[in-house]
Order: sequence, then structure tokens, then C-alpha cells
Amino acid sequence: MWIRLQTEKEGLLQRTEMAGKKSNIASGGSGQALIGRAVEDLSLAERLQYAGTWVAFRMYSPPQKITREGIEYVDVRLQRIEAAGGSVEECAAQLRNRNLDPTEFEFFPLKPPY
Repeated sequence: MWIRLQTEKEGLLQRTEMAGKKSNIASGGSGQALIGRAVEDLSLAERLQYAGTWVAFRMYSPPQKITREGIEYVDVRLQRIEAAGGSVEECAAQLRNRNLDPTEFEFFPLKPPY
């Protein structure tokens, strides 16, 4: 019983420490690797690396057709990351640089995977 409580306590401490850390982008990293990808496509290491990073998603985007191994599918993952930065202002500036209207986007911080 004591061992189980100890491991739960350690897990809680690790999650608390992760929440207090700044994101990779806020500390000078680059979020270019995130742009154009769906959150579901990010690896566990990437989700941990970019936790706390602000990202922008288009409010609505129609489904796109994709072809894999000669078969056509409809890609139902609608939300792709359009901008990533240490703050909402950075994301909005990236969108403006690409001649996109920031009012058509939603901004969220990426959460750790667990």
C-alpha cells in the first residue's frame, strides 16, 4: 500500500512540475515543426516538448481528400495547427504575416498528453 501511494505522489509531482515549466517555444524554441499538423499526429515526445505552447486552429475547415496507397480517403481530422508561439499575440502575428485574419482562428495552449 505504501509503495502505491509513493508512486502516485511521484506522478503528481511530475505533472505539477510539467505544468510550471515554460514551453519550448516560450523559452526560445521553434514551433515551425507544428504548423500544418493535427494534434493527434504529434508524438508523445513532441506533446511533452511543446506542452504550454499556444497554437491557432482554424474555426472551420472542410474535410479534405487524401490518397494513401492508391486509395482515396476523406481526412476527417479538421483541426490543423496554423500557428504556434509563446503567446496568443505571437500566433496572431504569424497569421497576419501569412495574410490570414486572426479572428477566424481559435487559440489554445497545447496540453501535456497525460
